[in-house]
Amino acid sequence: MNFGSVPDNTQAVSWLIVGFFSAWGGLVRYLMDIRPAGQRWCWMAAISQVTISCFTGFLGGFYGYEQHNSVLMTLVLAGICSTLGGSLLRWLWLRILQTPEVKS
Repeated sequence: MNFGSVPDNTQAVSWLIVGFFSAWGGLVRYLMDIRPAGQRWCWMAAISQVTISCFTGFLGGFYGYEQHNSVLMTLVLAGICSTLGGSLLRWLWLRILQTPEVKS
């Protein structure tokens, strides 16, 4: 992924693929969470998880791009980060701000 000042069609398609992998990772995470617990499908919970996963997937994609990884490795990072979802955001938040986690 070569991001110059003006994206071309290949770059736009690459980021759409990152978005697709991120959304797919969110759906996988939701299914992983509800199956063992025996919970029923909830559209709002699934949409919430996909939204969070899209954000974390794009973070992973940006990280892969900034590390000059191949397109395939960037997609792999996006997929893994999106599957981690909110867990990754909490870890990053604690790591960056280095504040103690509040236990409820």
